[in-house]
Amino acid sequence: MKKKIIIFLVSISLIFLAGGIYIISTIETSTSTLDYLIKLHQVEILREHLLLQIKRVQSDHNLWGTPRSRSIETVVANVRQLDKLSATCFDCHHSQSVVGRLDNLTEGIEKYKKAYSRSLTIRANRQRVDNEIDEAFLIAEKLLADVKNMVHMAASKLAEKTQSSLRDIYTTKIILFILVSITPFFAAGLGYIIIRGLTTPIGELLTATRKLKAGDLDFRIEGLQDEFGEVAASFNSMADALKQHMHEIQESEKRYRVLFEGAGDAIFLVDAEGENLGDIVEVNPAAAEMHQYTIEEMLDLNLIKDLDSPDASKGAPERVKRIMNGEWVTEEITHRKKDGTVFPVEITAGLLEFMGHKYILAIDRDISNRKEMENKVLQAKHDWEATFNIITDMITIHDGDFNIIRANKAAIDTLKLPLLEINKVKCYEFYHGENCPPDNCLSCECFNTGKPSSFETYETHLGMHLDVRAMPRYDDNNQMIGIVHVIRDITERKRVEEAMQRAQQMKIVGEWAAGLVHEIKNPLAGIKVSVEVLLDEHNISAEDRGIVLKAVDEIKRIEALLKSLLNFARPPKLQLSVVDMNDLLDQTIDFSLRHPFLSSNSSIKINVMKDLDDTIPETMADPMQLQQVLLNLAFNSIEAMPDGGTLGVKSIYDKNLDAIKIEISDTGKGIDKGVMDDVFKPFFTTKLKGSGLGLAITRQIVEQHGGVISVESDTGKGTVFKMLLNIKEE
Repeated sequence: MKKKIIIFLVSISLIFLAGGIYIISTIETSTSTLDYLIKLHQVEILREHLLLQIKRVQSDHNLWGTPRSRSIETVVANVRQLDKLSATCFDCHHSQSVVGRLDNLTEGIEKYKKAYSRSLTIRANRQRVDNEIDEAFLIAEKLLADVKNMVHMAASKLAEKTQSSLRDIYTTKIILFILVSITPFFAAGLGYIIIRGLTTPIGELLTATRKLKAGDLDFRIEGLQDEFGEVAASFNSMADALKQHMHEIQESEKRYRVLFEGAGDAIFLVDAEGENLGDIVEVNPAAAEMHQYTIEEMLDLNLIKDLDSPDASKGAPERVKRIMNGEWVTEEITHRKKDGTVFPVEITAGLLEFMGHKYILAIDRDISNRKEMENKVLQAKHDWEATFNIITDMITIHDGDFNIIRANKAAIDTLKLPLLEINKVKCYEFYHGENCPPDNCLSCECFNTGKPSSFETYETHLGMHLDVRAMPRYDDNNQMIGIVHVIRDITERKRVEEAMQRAQQMKIVGEWAAGLVHEIKNPLAGIKVSVEVLLDEHNISAEDRGIVLKAVDEIKRIEALLKSLLNFARPPKLQLSVVDMNDLLDQTIDFSLRHPFLSSNSSIKINVMKDLDDTIPETMADPMQLQQVLLNLAFNSIEAMPDGGTLGVKSIYDKNLDAIKIEISDTGKGIDKGVMDDVFKPFFTTKLKGSGLGLAITRQIVEQHGGVISVESDTGKGTVFKMLLNIKEE
């Protein structure tokens, strides 16, 4: 079939090439002849124009000087036109004889112009003017005769040439008509033969194409040969492949439609170009339900203008710009429902190109419930943090490297923790004041065993009694990652327990002391009377009298001790009255300086330094018992300075506590740290003749007044007793 087509095309090409060459040459010859005739007609017309222009100039000359004469500008313009027309005659190619006649014509025109000019310019001699006019007229007549002769000759030759050319053209036209008439029939014959060989298989292919177009993918082409057979085989293969692809596309479309229409999230296909930017092209039922519209109503809306809230619309241009740059955008914005309700959505949008057009595929998810849950979680977090921080117990959370990673307000304030978010805080630095975990750290047991532990301890670094509970922390894989400390300050509880224990002891001591005093007092009185009777004997020697007097003194000392013991066991009830504490301090210190110890050692120098606060208000107290307390403390301080020293007295009014602070200090030898905790216990003394009840009674009286007493001492530097008494109004 390919050879047949080539032979047919070559044959047709040769026939048309020959015919075309003949037609072109014939047309070229006829065109040249017609061009020549046209030029001749143009020459004829040009000469007639020249004739008319000469007559026009002659008419201007004849009318010169009459009322009908034209203006000099018109005359000059006509003469120039005459020159122009005469010069045009030389533009064409002429024979030698014609050129000679044209030269003569040009010379005559020049003569006529000069004669014409002289006749117009000479005014002095009338006779000469008339002669010039006559000469110009004769020249003009001769020019007219020559031009008419040339026009007549050109017209006669032009007629002959025109008739001859028309006959030649007619003959050529007849020949062309014959060729044009024969060529189609000849071409049709050849074409019929080849086309018949093409149309049958093409018809088969066309029928198959129409079947395929109509959707009949099972139609197949049979019986074609040559190249058409190959095309038919390819067509059949294409139909098979197309059938398979159509099946796959249908299945894919079904899956897409199921996903699109069954998706819980809103899916939009939005126009992304031109004035229709934001118009909704396609939408799934979830989007319509989410926004309370029907699908038909949604297709008439603009996503940005109608569904985005005003705040979301402001950021739409920036989002569209990012999407058009190929970025997939995920943001949280707000949408509006049909009734105007604004609700939060999470959008995921990207660019989609289909059939040369750009769209935006947007997937929106209603996150109202999520936002509500987030708010609840956030509120729960705030509530937890508020609860965490109002707990008065110290709570610290530690990682596996002893770092405190979280702490409540009580722990932060008590331990003076820095900002945990930017600082590494080791627990042992702030709990124990050490650079590494101490050897006796009971919390490390929880680290080692992974089991909770609890214990009570006194932390010297903090000066507090602590109840500690250490609990392990685990991750999601049940691996221990740290511990939680819950610590309660039990210092006050310990103090109360000690006070209760001491009160219980005092009760027992009191009961024992009362019985003991009762049992000793009567026999001791008999002994005292008997000894005093011995003193009345006149024959007792001086040595024996001294011994008896010493026995009497010891009996008196025993009586004083029994009295103190009874007072300690059964303290007298407070007799409250208004007391000026500064006056009481002045009187007590003055009286203490009369201590027998100072009287018997006049060389001892005691300096008194007073620092009394004038703003201390009066308070209700028992002045006699408070004076006993102050005297007891002052006497102890004086006795602690056997070589002299400084006795300090200080009073301060604490407005925040509404209490009086009293300090009595000395510069004596101080108290050993080993016995600091025992100084207020009954019957404890470091003096050779002390009863050990002085400071015990002192604390008892202070506590009866609702106060607190403590002691601070450095060996070799001195001791300070501190009292805190609350102000009691009358």
